[in-house]
Amino acid sequence: MFWHKSPVKGLQSKMEAAESYQQWAEHAAVYDWETGLDDWRSTEPSSQYDYRSVRKRFELLRGLRYRHDYPGLMFALNEGIHGNLAGMGKAALYSQAKLGTKHLIHQYTEEVCQALRTIDELDDSVIPLAERKDFFLRTSHCFGRSALMLSGGAVLGFFHIGVLKALFQENLLPSIISGSSAGSIMAAIVATHTDDKLLEQMRPEHLEIVEALEPEALQRRNPPDAKVLRQYLERVIPDLTFEEAYRLTGRKLNITVTGLLPRQAPRLLNAITAPNVLIRSAILASCALYGIYPPVTLQAKNAAGEQVPYLPELQWIDGSFIDDLPAKRLGRLYGVNHFISSLTNPAALFFTPDPDTRHGLLQSALNYQVKLSKNVATHLLKLSRDHLRLRNPTLSRWQHLGYNVLAQDYTADINIFLGKRWHSPLKLLSPLPLAEMEQLIREGEQATWERMEMIRNCTAISRTLDRILMDHGWAD
Repeated sequence: MFWHKSPVKGLQSKMEAAESYQQWAEHAAVYDWETGLDDWRSTEPSSQYDYRSVRKRFELLRGLRYRHDYPGLMFALNEGIHGNLAGMGKAALYSQAKLGTKHLIHQYTEEVCQALRTIDELDDSVIPLAERKDFFLRTSHCFGRSALMLSGGAVLGFFHIGVLKALFQENLLPSIISGSSAGSIMAAIVATHTDDKLLEQMRPEHLEIVEALEPEALQRRNPPDAKVLRQYLERVIPDLTFEEAYRLTGRKLNITVTGLLPRQAPRLLNAITAPNVLIRSAILASCALYGIYPPVTLQAKNAAGEQVPYLPELQWIDGSFIDDLPAKRLGRLYGVNHFISSLTNPAALFFTPDPDTRHGLLQSALNYQVKLSKNVATHLLKLSRDHLRLRNPTLSRWQHLGYNVLAQDYTADINIFLGKRWHSPLKLLSPLPLAEMEQLIREGEQATWERMEMIRNCTAISRTLDRILMDHGWAD
């Protein structure tokens, strides 16, 4: 493909300056046309997926629907309905054009959604309601769901607000959301406020932490102490348990906490595993950075509505140390098999290249060296674990946490990464001026806009199934 550089650079500048996704998408559409990527989208053949299988399935479903062969349509959907049919869910297929992938993939996904809606709208005399209910429950269980995971990252966590805002405005915010450390604050904001109040709660002016600080502390930009953090949470998070928040918003909030002792297993707190735990106390625990903030004893509401200690013999610290992105646990609890990550964890960003982005030869070589260094460091920490435990308990604790930080997998099916990979550790816990917070939120929005059509297409079928189940009151 050949094109002039100046128009392309101008369009890129317009996308960077966009104030909304609609503006960004308009410029992105022109970009795809100018660069010839529209032609790539229209051309079905590609080595990256089995286009023949997708085309065959598309024509089969459309033909059955047009002929009103509804038993045959249900049988065909039962035969095979999953998000990665013939490899069509690969991230590489969404790294070419700005606005999605091959038209065939979008058409097939929409045809599946239309087929599901058609079956849902049938009269009972055509296919009985009990049979359709069984079909949708089984199909939803087999197809799975999507979840959004927000990593730790101290003040960089305001990037998550941009991600959440962008997804919410496009009606693409998953109902299953996890958060660790700073991510737990942002996840709790959307999980404890109803839709009509959510955009107000995500305004930068509302999220400023400086209101709780003395002027001298703000000028020094020192980390706020635990008391200030507690006051901040009281201002931005309602005093709710996990179960109360779920009943209020229907969103499934999950917060990870790490055990203070090495033998103490990490926990994923939510309305299923810890319904009576108070969300604010879970956030305090998930934000308790070892060595800086004191460990936390969780608090809960008892049957009389009184606040009482929860597992009083145990204390908890920063959730990002061991399970920053708890994909396996979310999968077991909610049937999630498709994950979207918003990554701001500086330790993870340093050694985790974005798998959804194509890199040149030099960058690929650098990524390989970083990955090799990570593997060597992880291996050395593992070898030294027993020796350090015997000689120095404090050093052993840091070694245990360091090993788990390096050993985690920080990538998902769709990754939204903070662009800047290196940040000064001295500033990560300091309160942000409003302008810097606004910039982080904007970066989160723009990074999400670049992934929006991938998210929309890859979650379309599960969202259709969830909507049908909710409309009938069949959802769990």
